[in-house]
Amino acid sequence: MTEMDKSIDGIARDMSELNLLSFRKLDDVKRLAKHFRYVINHPSTQECAVVHRYLSNLDQLHKSVFLSKRDGVEVEYIFTTEKKSSLQRQRFNSLPVSEVPELLKAEFLTVDNAKQVHICTECDVEIELCDDTPLVECLQKHFSSDAHLPKLKRESIDVAEPIALPKMSRRLSALESGDNHNAEQIIQLLKPVERLDRTFTAVLEAAFVRLLADKSEASIDAAMRFYQEAFDKLCKETNTIDFSTQTGSVAPIIMSIRDNVNQNFAADANRNFESEDTEQVPERPAKNAVKKYRYYGPIESITIKLLLNHKLLTLVDDRTGKLAFFCAACEYYTLRFRYDSVLGHVFSDTHVHNLACIMQADRSIPFSAAPTMERVRELNVEFLRSHYVNEEADGAYCALCKLSFERESIVAHVLDEGHLGRLSDKLYRKMRASNPDGSVPEEWGPKSLDWTKFLASVGKPLSGRDHVVVENFIRPSGKVANYCSCCDMTLKGPRQVLFNHIRQKKHLRNAAPHKLSTLYRNHCRPSEYYASFGNYYLCAVCPEYVAVPSFAAIVEHFESAGHVEAIAKLVRSALGGEVDEGLLSANGIRVADWTCERCSVPLADAKEAVHHVLSSVQHQSAAAEARARANRGDIIAVYMRGNYVLHSDGATFHCAPCDSTFSSIRSLLMHLVYAEHFDERPAAEGVFRFYLELKHNVAMLARNRYAYSEFGTLRCGVCDAQLAEGENAKRHVMSPRHKESMGAGYASLGLDAANME
Repeated sequence: MTEMDKSIDGIARDMSELNLLSFRKLDDVKRLAKHFRYVINHPSTQECAVVHRYLSNLDQLHKSVFLSKRDGVEVEYIFTTEKKSSLQRQRFNSLPVSEVPELLKAEFLTVDNAKQVHICTECDVEIELCDDTPLVECLQKHFSSDAHLPKLKRESIDVAEPIALPKMSRRLSALESGDNHNAEQIIQLLKPVERLDRTFTAVLEAAFVRLLADKSEASIDAAMRFYQEAFDKLCKETNTIDFSTQTGSVAPIIMSIRDNVNQNFAADANRNFESEDTEQVPERPAKNAVKKYRYYGPIESITIKLLLNHKLLTLVDDRTGKLAFFCAACEYYTLRFRYDSVLGHVFSDTHVHNLACIMQADRSIPFSAAPTMERVRELNVEFLRSHYVNEEADGAYCALCKLSFERESIVAHVLDEGHLGRLSDKLYRKMRASNPDGSVPEEWGPKSLDWTKFLASVGKPLSGRDHVVVENFIRPSGKVANYCSCCDMTLKGPRQVLFNHIRQKKHLRNAAPHKLSTLYRNHCRPSEYYASFGNYYLCAVCPEYVAVPSFAAIVEHFESAGHVEAIAKLVRSALGGEVDEGLLSANGIRVADWTCERCSVPLADAKEAVHHVLSSVQHQSAAAEARARANRGDIIAVYMRGNYVLHSDGATFHCAPCDSTFSSIRSLLMHLVYAEHFDERPAAEGVFRFYLELKHNVAMLARNRYAYSEFGTLRCGVCDAQLAEGENAKRHVMSPRHKESMGAGYASLGLDAANME
C-alpha cells in the first residue's frame, strides 16, 4: 500500500471516530479524497503553478476540517415515517426511516440536545417541529408568514447539515488561506459551459458540412466552438435579466377550449366532454358467443369524406388530447366521440342553411357543385346511400338491416353496432369479389371487435409536437403522469389534470420567465400586434421576416432549416469563408466599415461583427424591434403571412386580393381557410386557435372603434386620430388620451391571461 493510500485510509478512519455524521458515507469520502489527490498530481495541474498551489491549499483545508474534533455539536436531521403521503413526499422530499443510517438514528436518540428542524432554502429560516403539531401545519405556518409570502416558489427540503461541509463550488471565492488572487480566473476555468440542445447541435453540424468550404473535422469543430462561445455569452447576459416585468409579453389571451365550447358554440346534444370512452358501451356478448373481428377502416373513411365535403376541420382537443372537429360555418366544436355528435350536426337544418349561405356569398371557396341547400343535403344523401339507407316520404329504410325508422333516428341507426357490422361484412365481400387473391388494403386498418374499440385503437393524435406540452415545458413522467418543469411539480392523472394546471395563475407566472429565456437564447423575441390585440413571436437573425402566432411555432422555428442555415452562414462569414453581405446587412451590420447600425458600435472585423450579432442581447432586441416596426400588421397578417384583410370597427372585413367584404367572423374565417388566392393559409391545427383570438379581437376592435383602412396605419374612432408613434392597438387603449376620450364608458379591459382566468 502506497503512502497516499495510507493517508486516505487514515482520513477515513479518523472520520469514523467523529461525533458528527455527515451525508457522505465513508466509502464516498474515501473515493472523493482519492479523486482529489489524483487531480492534484495530474500533469496538467502540475503545469499550472497557480492552480496547483490553490488545490494543495484547499486539500490541506479539507484535512483540517475532517480531522478537527468537535464536542457538543447538535445533530440536526429529519426523518419521517414511510407512510407519508405521496403529495407530502413530492413537496418536501423527506427521507423515509429506512434510508437513515442506523448509526445516525442511534446518535439522534442518545444526544439530549438534538432537535428536529426543517430549513426553508428560500428564506434560510429554521422551522422547528412540535410533537403535537402535524408536519404540514408546521411548514404551512412558515409559508403563510410575511418572511416567505413574497417568494413565488414553495419549496422546503429536509436537511441534516450541522456544518457547511467543504464543497469546491462554494469555497472557491471564500478561501481564507493560500494564494487566492486568481480565484475568479479559476472559477471561470472550472465553470461548465451552457449546453446546446442535442437536436440543434446535430442540425447545425450538418449545416456546417453543407456550407463550409473546408469540410474537415477541424474546421467544423472550430465553427462549433465559435458558436458555443457566442452562445455562452448570450446565456450569461440572459441570466442577468429580470423577466418578471415582461410576463405579459408571452401570456396567452385565449381562454380554455371547454369555456368556449360552453359559451360561444351551438348546443351539443352530446354533452360528455370529459371522456369519449363512456359513450354507448355495447352490451357484453354471451360467454359462448363467437367473437367476430371486422374491418371498420372503410366506414370511417366514408365518414371523414363527408365531413371534408361539409368544410369541417379535424384537430386535436387541447384539454383531452383527443380528436375533435370544428365547423367554422356554424362556430361549432365537438369531440369525435363515436361520430354521433358531428354527424348529428352536419345533418341538422341549421348547418345546411349556414354552409349554403356562405358558399353562395363567397365564390372564392371551391365547392363540388352549385352551393344550394339542396346540393348540401345531397352530400348527406350520398353518405346514406353508402350505408344502404334510403330516405322515404314517412321516414327511412335500411336495406342491410331490413328495417324502417324515423328520420330523427338516421344517425343513431348508421352508428348502431349491428348495422356497422353488416356494412363491414358487405364491404369486405365486395373487396374480395373484385380482388380474390389480393391482400387487404393497408388503409382498411386493423381488425376490431366493434366500432367503439376500433375508434379507441386508431386516430390517436401524435404528441411529438403537442403545443400544450411545448408551450408549458411539460415532460412525460411515467404512463399517467406529467412533470411541469416550470412549477417543479408532477401531475398525476389524465390530461385534464395537466390542462387544469396550466390555466392556473401560478403556472402562468412561473412559465413566463422560462418562455422568455428560451426565446432570448435562440435569438427570438416576443412582440405585440400593431392593429390587433395579442402577442406574436419573431426571429431577430433570419434574413427574411419570420413572425409566428404561437410559442410552439417559434420553438419549431428554432430547429428549422432556414434558421439553422442563417446561423451557419453567419459563422462561415466570421471564420474567413464567404462573407454573406446580404445576411449581415439584414442584421444591421455595415460591411464597408464594420459598424453595427442598430447599436452604433464600431467593430474590428467580420469575426467580431458576427460574434456581436449572435451574442448581444441588446443588439437582438433592437433588431427585433426594427423588424416589427417595418412590418406592422394585425393578427390576420401573422397567421396568413401577408397583408390581405382590412377592417373597420370590427364589423366589416375587406379582402384586398379578391375585393370581397365580409360582415361576420364565420364568413371571414371560411374565406381565409378555404379561398385559393392566398399564398399561404393557416394550418388546420391552428385554425381553432386563430378563431378564438380573432373572436376576442372583433369584440375589442368594435368596442374601441378601430379602423384599419390602410395597411400599417390604424385609426382610433374614439379619439378620432391615428395612433401615435410607438403605439399599437393595446398600448393605445391603455393610454391616458384614450381613457379620457372614452370617459365614463371606459373600463379596465382584460388583455392578458391573468385577467381572463
